[in-house]
Amino acid sequence: MPLRKRNIAKITPFAYAFEAGIGGRMADVGRTLGSQRIGLAIQTIAPGHWSSRRHRHLFQEEILVVMAGSGTLHHGDERVPVGPGDAVCYLPGDPEPHAFENTGAEDLVIWAFGDRVPHEVCVYPDQGVAFVEGLGADVPLDAARPSDWTEERRGR
Repeated sequence: MPLRKRNIAKITPFAYAFEAGIGGRMADVGRTLGSQRIGLAIQTIAPGHWSSRRHRHLFQEEILVVMAGSGTLHHGDERVPVGPGDAVCYLPGDPEPHAFENTGAEDLVIWAFGDRVPHEVCVYPDQGVAFVEGLGADVPLDAARPSDWTEERRGR
C-alpha cells in the first residue's frame, strides 16, 4: 500500500468562481492525497468576496473551520461574525443556506471538510437552481415537479 502523504504548502491552489465576487482559490487536499470519501478543500477568499453562492446540501455533511482572517457567515437570514478557530457543522438536509463573506481586510482561509457522495444535490436558492451531481448540471427549481417515483411516495 502506498503512503498517501503530501505537504499542504506544496499543493498548488487553483482559482474557482461561480460568478463575479463569488469564488477564490482552492487547494484540494482530499483528492490530492487520494481520498475516496473524505473531502478537504482549503479555500482562500479575498476581501470583499464570498466563498460560494448561498447553498445547502441534501446529502453531504460538512465541517467548516476558519483558519485565518475574519468575515461573516451567512446562515439562513442570520449574519454571524467569524474568525480564526470558529467551526461550523452542517448536516445533510439542514434547511439554512449558507456561505462565507470576507468582510475583513485580509484573506479569509477556510478548511472545508465534507463527505463525498456521488448522488449529491446542492440547492442554490438565490439563483433558483439545484446542482445535481449525477447529471453534472444545475437544474432550475421552478421547473421541478413532484414525482411518484420517490421511495416515500411508493411506500417502501
